[in-house]
Amino acid sequence: MSDSRTSPSPDTPSESVRFGFSAILRIMCASERHDDIEDVTGLTPTHKHRAGEEGLFGEPWPNDLWTLESTLPPAAPLDDHLDWLWNEVRPHRDYLRDLAAQDDVDMDVFCGYRSNCAECGFELAPTSLQIVEALDVPLQVSVVFR
Repeated sequence: MSDSRTSPSPDTPSESVRFGFSAILRIMCASERHDDIEDVTGLTPTHKHRAGEEGLFGEPWPNDLWTLESTLPPAAPLDDHLDWLWNEVRPHRDYLRDLAAQDDVDMDVFCGYRSNCAECGFELAPTSLQIVEALDVPLQVSVVFR
């Protein structure tokens, strides 16, 4: 990734460009498998809930969700977040790939990119995408400029 983190923002020359990244393995529509996922992999989810449980603002969650999120700080490059996630799930790739292949399960790798510079971007090393290829799941990216 190019180091534009300290360069001035084109919009406000006195303000430094800020970046924030995250990477999350999301397993949806598999609430009856939450315990199995944890028992088989030994992974502790960052968050999990079942459809109908009370969620944000007291409203029930519409879908099931089990997530594992990188514990790195947002300032760490996206490559590092994806590599952290891959290191956690790599020993369980066969199990997770089989789970992702089931018709009633949705799984993806969800990445967040936040910046105060609408003209900036990011790059990824090909090796950081190993998790997506190995699990045969989509990569979703949310981009937020503030």
